[in-house]
Amino acid sequence: MNGRHAQLSADLLQGKIYDHKMIKRLVSYLAPYKYLLALSFFLLILIAAAELALPLIIKTAVDEHIVPNRNIVEFVDEASFNEFVSANKKKRFTPYTYEGRRYVVFPTDNRMYLDKGLLDRYTESGILTDENYFLITNNEENRDILADKEYYTLSDEMLAISESNIDVLEKEEASTLRDHSKRMVFFYGILFFILIVVRMVLNFYQVYVTQYAAQSAMYSLREETFAHLEKMPLSFFDRNPVGRLVTRVTTDIKALDELLSQGLIQMLQDVLVLIGIVVIMLVLNWKLTIFSFIVVPFVYILVRYFNKKTRVIYREVRKRIAMLNASLAEDISGIRIIQLFNQYSLKAKQFAEINQAYYEASMDQLKLFARFRPLINVSRHIAVAIVLWYGGGQILKGFLTLGMLMAFFRYMERFFEPINNLSERLNVLQAAMSGAERVFDLMDRDPQDYRTELTNDVKFKGDIEFDNVWLTYNTHAEGEANGEKLIANDNGDYEVTIEALEKEKRQYQDGYQEDDFVLKEISFKIKQGEKVALVGHTGSGKTSIINLISGMYPFQRGHIKIDGKCLDEYSLQDIRSNIGVVQQDVFLFSGTIRDNIVLNNPDISDEKVARIGKYVNVDRFVSNFAKGYYEPVMERGATFSVGQRQLIAFARVLAYNPSIFILDEATSNIDTETEHLIQDALKKVMEDRTSIIIAHRLSTIQNVDRIIVLHKGRIVEEGHHNELIANKNLYYDLYRLQYT
Repeated sequence: MNGRHAQLSADLLQGKIYDHKMIKRLVSYLAPYKYLLALSFFLLILIAAAELALPLIIKTAVDEHIVPNRNIVEFVDEASFNEFVSANKKKRFTPYTYEGRRYVVFPTDNRMYLDKGLLDRYTESGILTDENYFLITNNEENRDILADKEYYTLSDEMLAISESNIDVLEKEEASTLRDHSKRMVFFYGILFFILIVVRMVLNFYQVYVTQYAAQSAMYSLREETFAHLEKMPLSFFDRNPVGRLVTRVTTDIKALDELLSQGLIQMLQDVLVLIGIVVIMLVLNWKLTIFSFIVVPFVYILVRYFNKKTRVIYREVRKRIAMLNASLAEDISGIRIIQLFNQYSLKAKQFAEINQAYYEASMDQLKLFARFRPLINVSRHIAVAIVLWYGGGQILKGFLTLGMLMAFFRYMERFFEPINNLSERLNVLQAAMSGAERVFDLMDRDPQDYRTELTNDVKFKGDIEFDNVWLTYNTHAEGEANGEKLIANDNGDYEVTIEALEKEKRQYQDGYQEDDFVLKEISFKIKQGEKVALVGHTGSGKTSIINLISGMYPFQRGHIKIDGKCLDEYSLQDIRSNIGVVQQDVFLFSGTIRDNIVLNNPDISDEKVARIGKYVNVDRFVSNFAKGYYEPVMERGATFSVGQRQLIAFARVLAYNPSIFILDEATSNIDTETEHLIQDALKKVMEDRTSIIIAHRLSTIQNVDRIIVLHKGRIVEEGHHNELIANKNLYYDLYRLQYT
């Protein structure tokens, strides 16, 4: 168990919380959907614009039509009027001239930007007061209502009346005067509602388009990852637990999906809205904006701290969940052994340890988020309090309007929303970066060279030759690969001697020493149609020879030839389509018996399946099933006996009609009747084919053409059964051990 944990713990990739190269590579899968993404981005801009417009609608409705927000200065002479206009050219004000009278009208909150000296002089002289004015329509009905009230006639279309004069009017009269404002408030209310509906519709289509593009991209990535995984060499699967690989193809890619469909888009939208908020607030009132952002440096420090902590914690969470998945996959696969050997308590304890580590890592993450969110909320409320304090004071001084203050409240709330949700955004981003690290780490690993350019769909004759073949599975063994050695001579100088060179080539060739090899100097020939058995103790190298013929592992020295051509002159597709293998532990896929025979080959008909099944005795037990060859097969064929699975494997081999047949024979736990069926099927499968049998029971191979005896990775004997018995060497000892 400790060894397994050590291996699982190796699943650590130390990348950045944000890696632009990784993001660029991930986004490349969206390239086929660039027009959809352009549409999504356009919709995103419209959504952000609608979001920013809502507080402005509220401000305009309040300031223009609900509460008075105008100051008026009446100039008694043209010189004073021109002086004011000249001093405040770039400020927001509206000049009016009517029947010889000159007025300047400006928003209340604009007083702070006008020339202070002039404002003070006008205030002292009484022509500018703190009185706020409404602008109303200049018509006969309104003039009649205001006949005995003080008001300004600004133009043929516009009148101005102070708030105090409006307050003393009858309710009906005030309502009549403000009829235009009522219509405008209703208009802004409808506009507000329309914008909300439009934003909802735009959000729907933006989310749909984005999700469609993201799901399609991840569909392609998932297919590409699985296709790449299928082509990885067996040594890769020897080193990586199934649970870890399943996590990479499912959970890790799901994390990337969430980033593309939600994380990136949400972050982009938040950035656009934040920039828009800052710009609008600065334009509306830069002083109030500066006061509003007093807490931003603290928030920045808090976010930096959170980023630093979450990167470490989240990577630990991802590592622990990968360990959890790997442990779970292994224990479920071995549930029979767990139950047979009463390992419930031990396995439960081991799983509890892994689960506890995952729980603790998750709790560390939860505690970090629990600290971060309240601090952000406190910062937001402090910012709102500052706006209330400073903005309220400005209103009391006549430098700010109520609508402006309300808009700032809304913008400040919206400003802190993405920051408050930063934990979720970073969670998605970190999950995606962690997932991308693992997925692209897998994609960057070199697959086995299938040499597809050499594919010719050739049919082998079946001649096999091993010429001084050496094999090691330890591809990381260290040694001196150059094959040369400097030897000190009698004078103390160093020179390369021929003897030393040959010695070093033998000892260090390819960077390996002799003890690293599981096969050593293997040389033999098998002619077309010949039946050969491989015999030896466990670990002698029998299965390794089979792996090399099938191209499952690379060998380090020597040559392997089929039909006179080196193995690497064929594509792996040609090699494996000409070799049929029945393994010691036959693997059956979920599906039907027929599916496990034809292996998705549409050219194999039901009639051919039935004919092959009858030929190799599969029909003996299939006929007992109600659905025949369409009988369901559970995971790994658990409902079938070892012998039945082996007979199905014989049918699978015959369905593809290979030139070379390989059997890793394992019949020690099969009843006598089934063994007879298997022996009969074996004779039929080996007929007219080059056949290699890994023999575990020597009684099954006495009639083969030749027996090759292996010991510690070397061929120690070779010959017919009777000949090897007469020699009384290793084969004789093996035979005696089985029958005495």
